[in-house]
Amino acid sequence: MNTVSFKIDNDDKEQAQALFESMGLSFSGAINLFIKACLNTRSIPFEIKAPSYEQLIRNRLKEAEDPGQLSPRFKDVDSLMRSLDA
Repeated sequence: MNTVSFKIDNDDKEQAQALFESMGLSFSGAINLFIKACLNTRSIPFEIKAPSYEQLIRNRLKEAEDPGQLSPRFKDVDSLMRSLDA
């Protein structure tokens, strides 16, 4: 048996530890189950997705096209500055 160390956020570790204990598992036992599942299936046992930047861009463009999101036009710098002070 080998010892492995890794970094994990304190809050994440505490929450995971409480979850695993509620299932009757130690933290180490849960990590070992994860590794065994990876080895048995030759994959990560859950889906990993990259963020959908295409959808994010579409949403931002849609927001930008909304007239309510646009600032009014200004005739000069003074009127712009007055609107910022308001």
